[in-house]
Amino acid sequence: MDHPFDASSSLAEQELWAALGGLEASRSRAAGEMAEAAPARRAATQAAQPEPGQPFRNSHLPVEIRALWVTRWDFSTADDIRRLADKAAAAHFNTLYFQVRGHADAYYASALEPWAARLSGGALGQNPGWDPLATAVEVAHSRDLELHAWLNVYPAWLGVTPPTPADPEPMLTRFNRLFGDQWVVWDRNQQPMQLNEQYLWANPGHWGVLEHIAAVGYDVMSRYLIDGLHLDNVRYPGWEYSRDPITLDRLAQAQALEPGLDRKEWQRRQVNKLVGRLHSAIQRVKPGLPLSAAVWPVYLETWEWWSAGDGYDGFSQDSVGWVGNGIADLICPMFYLASIAADDAQYQALLDDFVARAGGGHVAAGITAAYDDFAQLARRIDLARAAGTAGQAIFSYGQMEQRDYWDDLANGPYATPARPLLPR
Repeated sequence: MDHPFDASSSLAEQELWAALGGLEASRSRAAGEMAEAAPARRAATQAAQPEPGQPFRNSHLPVEIRALWVTRWDFSTADDIRRLADKAAAAHFNTLYFQVRGHADAYYASALEPWAARLSGGALGQNPGWDPLATAVEVAHSRDLELHAWLNVYPAWLGVTPPTPADPEPMLTRFNRLFGDQWVVWDRNQQPMQLNEQYLWANPGHWGVLEHIAAVGYDVMSRYLIDGLHLDNVRYPGWEYSRDPITLDRLAQAQALEPGLDRKEWQRRQVNKLVGRLHSAIQRVKPGLPLSAAVWPVYLETWEWWSAGDGYDGFSQDSVGWVGNGIADLICPMFYLASIAADDAQYQALLDDFVARAGGGHVAAGITAAYDDFAQLARRIDLARAAGTAGQAIFSYGQMEQRDYWDDLANGPYATPARPLLPR
């Protein structure tokens, strides 16, 4: 395991490390606090696993990822999860990207982050009396669906009101106590991001952020029988961030060893480091477990028609590099942003660009279900297939439900069932 400190690190720094809790700390806490629940979770999905030496279930079916993003707003009860899984299975989806971390809160039993307030009607950290992730794993497997745990990576809080006291202590209050304001991103005026109507973003260049998020990912995939780990918001919030003291100091040190290194490249490396840490953790604990990510829909702006910034330079996200270098198994460009969703030419250009740049790495087209005409959704599935993608990811369950496209999919583009890339 990479350690944030070298031999010269101070005792005070190491005490902060212990207080924060990295991977090692998360292992011991999770083992002590969650061990009793593990056998029940394991038994709930054991029957869905293939017998040793036997072929994978549905091995005769064609291979195509058909994923459905299930947001944290799509469920409030176990019945909601059963209902959405029934509809996804009937429409011949084969994978659910099920959101379990929104803004440093948990939709599963966590010793690292508090229960999400939505689950208990507004009380952060209150046990809702059921485990959405455990329920989703059991329900999905019983319907022959893969269940990938979806984590919002760098968002640390949402809204202008700070979190209320909770156990475990919320990331925002704990990190403010340990690190002041240097763990959040800073803008081009060298001012720290404040609470706002949107997300407060953690700083990818801060060692504490790296260790905490790596610990969360390790915790989820080591304690639940998930079929994959899915990352979202694994980037900086924009080109103007982060001009914080820690980043500038670490960048200066790196530039002294590597003249010509610019801030954007250094920041890309910080995000890459987190993705690599999660990939390494998977290889130690669950080798072969797919690691995927929802990524910015423009890798590099080369057409001069995109003003929102590209992933590589605008958000320090080298998504193509992740699949090219083998630290991620699949990327899902979010082609459901408004202008792309409405423009066939833009969608086609970006789709072809990602597939070409990935050089054989797996790409699944992220497609919105918000079209008023189902024919537009079907067309984009056809274009994704023609481009040679690994499949599609549809955003989202809520959009599908609103337009009731379930039968249209089952009787149209998804009439023949398919299995994902790495079936259980």
